[in-house]
Amino acid sequence: MIRQVRDKLAAELALADPPWPVYAYKPDNVNEVPAIVIDRPAIDINVQHHTFTLAVVVIGRRNGTEDAQVELDETTSWVARTVAGPEFAVIRIEPATATVAELTYPAYQITVTCGVTYC
Repeated sequence: MIRQVRDKLAAELALADPPWPVYAYKPDNVNEVPAIVIDRPAIDINVQHHTFTLAVVVIGRRNGTEDAQVELDETTSWVARTVAGPEFAVIRIEPATATVAELTYPAYQITVTCGVTYC
């Protein structure tokens, strides 16, 4: 169930044909940035209903130029618009940092939620 939700969100983003790479799992190395990464979800379980809260991390370029920040802001806005739909809901966007291959990158964390009911 966890893998399926991550893969579904990554597939939804990839189907929108972004100009940036989309990873369903945190990669060992980020060769191209901005990059979109689906991080590990939290799951609230209430009998048969599971609520998944996923972090979508948008990783930007390491240099501190205005162009790099504009690019990160635009990529994050694209993800937020693309995810908003009937199955997934964006509930929070906050600045963050992401560490990949021991390098720290500026990032945004987009918190996305969805519910699944099992019978």
